[in-house]
Amino acid sequence: MLIRPARLKDAADLPAIEKSAAQLYSHAAGLAWLADGPLIAQAEHESRILQQSVWVAETDEAVLIGFISTEIFDTELHIWELSVHADWQRRGIATLLIDSAYRHAVAQGLSALTLTTFSDLAWCAPAYAKRGFQQLQQPGPRLQHCLDAEALHGLPPERRIAMRLPVDRVTAGR
Repeated sequence: MLIRPARLKDAADLPAIEKSAAQLYSHAAGLAWLADGPLIAQAEHESRILQQSVWVAETDEAVLIGFISTEIFDTELHIWELSVHADWQRRGIATLLIDSAYRHAVAQGLSALTLTTFSDLAWCAPAYAKRGFQQLQQPGPRLQHCLDAEALHGLPPERRIAMRLPVDRVTAGR
């Protein structure tokens, strides 16, 4: 298993990983539609790859099985998407991807990682909380805008939260 920065040619493989990962939602109450929902466009992946803010998980056979897509906003690194192919879930790959983003935030002198997620699904907020992310009661304008945009796209706002993981600049390894 290798975690590495994404290359432009990887962008074509990322939607299939996202689609596979989204199958988790097929049995989530009121969210089954997300299993067949819209995916991040290849062009958007390419843009973030050019910004050097996407990391991929690759097998020893050079098959991509997961990715994390991020973007810097002011002093924070926002996680837009974290997906691991269904066949590879529950093996610690998501943690390795988050760790790569965290190390990037440290190297860039950023103050935190942020994201929006579901509050009530085991693989969402509770999993991020185990990694040190904390729910923000007052998300601030940028994250509130993300939550509002998600609501416009059909995500139930009562189930969505913003979370933040402060970056410890003293220790680069998490």
